[in-house]
Amino acid sequence: MASFSSLVPARLAPALALLVACGDVNKESPDAAVLPDAAVTIDAAVLADAPPAEGCDPATVLPTNYRPIPMMSAGAVTVTTTAEVTSGSIDATAGGLAASAENPYIYVNLATGAKAALTDLEARTSTTWDIALKRSSLRINGGDSGAGGRTLAIVAAGSLAEVTAAPATGYIADDFATADCTLETLPGGEPKTAFGEWYGYDEVTHALMPKPEVYVIERGDGRRTAFRLLTYYGDPASSMRGAFYRAEWKQLPAR
Repeated sequence: MASFSSLVPARLAPALALLVACGDVNKESPDAAVLPDAAVTIDAAVLADAPPAEGCDPATVLPTNYRPIPMMSAGAVTVTTTAEVTSGSIDATAGGLAASAENPYIYVNLATGAKAALTDLEARTSTTWDIALKRSSLRINGGDSGAGGRTLAIVAAGSLAEVTAAPATGYIADDFATADCTLETLPGGEPKTAFGEWYGYDEVTHALMPKPEVYVIERGDGRRTAFRLLTYYGDPASSMRGAFYRAEWKQLPAR
């Protein structure tokens, strides 16, 4: 049987050697000094090695610490409901900043207020979840993030009570991979999703603060939920522990 190298045309040998030599460019490490709780800086070489547009899988362009993990999050979702508003805590700590590459997103169904028992791989084709959280990365089940058909519109509002009806326009799905499989990110390095740049960053305290926004999430059947982030530091045991969200949401009239 002929060796693999003998089957490679001579004109392609230099390119093949270069690909082999560059096969390990995709190693990254968190840099907490730059932006704790956000993603790592994306090396340009990683983006250059993105797969071709034909048959592109959006998950393949994600940075190492946001790629799909074949396990379910150990985090919990705890909710209480008063009148029409549900308040909840969502543990999206993902094992801590240094361990986030080995831990998955946590998936939440806003209609039931429950955690969806899914691995990252299962979530790609599941329609049972609405939002996913991991550290400072937020996603919806639509577009590049999932098959659920969710879209999101951002409303400038300081409280959930201010939003009594859903906006008529402005809904988008997650779109972090361009047509040529280039990754689009937020300033902190997270994949760019429909939530946009949802937080402000305090350079003195290094804290992440949710912007005064309400996110209206629409399902494929026309049902809509208004969702507001209250804090990134909601762990009652440690006020400085990031990615332990407090949030509130309510159902809006359907389309």
